[in-house]
Amino acid sequence: MNRLRRVLAGACLGVCASHPAPAAGASLEDDARQVADQQIASDPAWLALLHYRARSDGSRRSQADRPQFFLSPEGKSSPAAELLAAVAALHAPAQRQDFACRFPARYEWLRMRLGDDGADGAIERCPQLSQWLAGFAGRRISINFASAYLENPSSTFGHTFLKIYQHSNSELLSPTINYAARTEARDSALAFVFKGLFGGFPGVADELPFYRRLRTYTESEGRDIHEYELALTPAEVRRVLLHTWEIKDGAFDYAFLHENCAYRTLTLIDVARPHAGLLKRFGMLTVPVDTIRALRAASMLGAHRVWPSAPKRVRDFETQVTAQDAAAAHRIALGQAGIDQIVALPSARRAGALQLAYEYASVLIDRDEGERATRKDILGAITRARLELDDPEPLASRAEPATPEDGHDGGLMAIGARQRARQRSVSLEYAAFQHTLTNPLPGYEPHAEITVLNPQLQVHGQQARLRRIDWLVAQSAIPSSTLFQPRAWRLQLATRSESYLERDHMATSVAYHSGMAWRLGGDTVFSLLPGARVEAGAGLPHHAGVAGALHAAATRQGAQWSAQLELQAEKFIAGTTLRRLGARATGEFRLSRNLSLALGAGRIWAPRHVSELNVSLKWRQRSLANPLERD
Repeated sequence: MNRLRRVLAGACLGVCASHPAPAAGASLEDDARQVADQQIASDPAWLALLHYRARSDGSRRSQADRPQFFLSPEGKSSPAAELLAAVAALHAPAQRQDFACRFPARYEWLRMRLGDDGADGAIERCPQLSQWLAGFAGRRISINFASAYLENPSSTFGHTFLKIYQHSNSELLSPTINYAARTEARDSALAFVFKGLFGGFPGVADELPFYRRLRTYTESEGRDIHEYELALTPAEVRRVLLHTWEIKDGAFDYAFLHENCAYRTLTLIDVARPHAGLLKRFGMLTVPVDTIRALRAASMLGAHRVWPSAPKRVRDFETQVTAQDAAAAHRIALGQAGIDQIVALPSARRAGALQLAYEYASVLIDRDEGERATRKDILGAITRARLELDDPEPLASRAEPATPEDGHDGGLMAIGARQRARQRSVSLEYAAFQHTLTNPLPGYEPHAEITVLNPQLQVHGQQARLRRIDWLVAQSAIPSSTLFQPRAWRLQLATRSESYLERDHMATSVAYHSGMAWRLGGDTVFSLLPGARVEAGAGLPHHAGVAGALHAAATRQGAQWSAQLELQAEKFIAGTTLRRLGARATGEFRLSRNLSLALGAGRIWAPRHVSELNVSLKWRQRSLANPLERD
């Protein structure tokens, strides 16, 4: 503290010599002395405004990646230096207005913290800022969680954004703040993944009316939106908006697994309520649903409502009609057949087919699919036919979107017993985040799997060895139907113990499968995914190989138990002539929200015959910094 006082005092003399203090209010020397005495540089609000995070050596470093975010050249690593530069800017006539316009949240908070909380009009004299703020007239705010979008690997965790309620009754016109990566169209798929994982894109905030978000998420992409009003005061909402202005043009790099939409949205709320400690719960991985849980733990969530997905509603309607009627609705919506093909159906079936055709045609329009020239004519014909019926809407949606924060936590710790080739061992497993097709389903999208950083150790006697690390596994197996034919896919990046003739060796591989999935009945889905694997390992003759692969699975997902039977076949076409063939059955039983019992049995026929049995107890934890701290 004495060192800080000396630095501030020395800087004060230099600044005061070149910039006279304002005529009214405290002098620069007074404010500098107050800053030192009250330790304002370590105030949680100041640390939140500059995004400082503690490091292992006790120092602090800002997560901001652009030097323009700081007033001091040492601002990134020194909260005190940045605070001193801010205090000096307050007392320098040539800098004060620029400070207010560039960093209004910092400017307003610092003036209030130094006891100068009277209105001085500096922020109002910023034309661009004033025009931007005029678009956010409301003083109530909500956080919105869009469920996973399984057709895009970067959206399998879901997405969060903020909505500021308008004073008018039309909440669909309310503006939203969405933080996302600013990508480039010319990036290849591999470059997109690499940049996304390692912060190669700038993160920017954009503003759109809420109805535009609804159109994108609930209609085009088929995602549910869960909206939670935040318990923030009007003054706190203003602070969120002012800080959004400070970071909206790319102050941070965007990383899909950590500094992503969820993390940055939470840092905006952290600025408004810094003493809530929202960010203390997060480590190297940030999942959007965990931000909802963090806000719930801090008692900041208010009223909840759901904006359901239009395609999910249509899928639900499709299960309530016969296959023949669904096919007729499909042809009518596409303009391939007229209404006359269903006039002979009983009234109830005709009404159901027409309702399904209308809802499906609306989805096609939202997705910009189908014949543009005939869209209005098709909808008009369906509407006129429905008006002639006594009950034009016999179908009611039975789907109830699961509340995401009530699902199991994302992290995992497990202990189990394993027998392989008559050798018994203990297995220890960890995952930074995991939800598989056999995990408890409530709170998660069905037919989806996502795993990040999942190592497993095998302990036999006094020896322990690494059996595998699944770095990233993502899968979507949405079943195809008459109306929808989504692509099923599976992506895996892993280092695993693989069989090579008579021995097991560690190998690292990237595998991608793409195919289709079909519903077998009830909650069971069958998927057939051809694909390829690129593998590198000491067991291969040339230490690398390429294999064609086929993955087939029958999966049953439920609220209390789930099970899967899968078959994996591979034939190397480069690097070796090795073949692999194996099957595995797994099941998991939910004991509580975060505790389950898993059973598994596997058999490998090639390259050698090996059988395996295992049982494990899985305890799910939050995918955050302190796994022992509970909600």
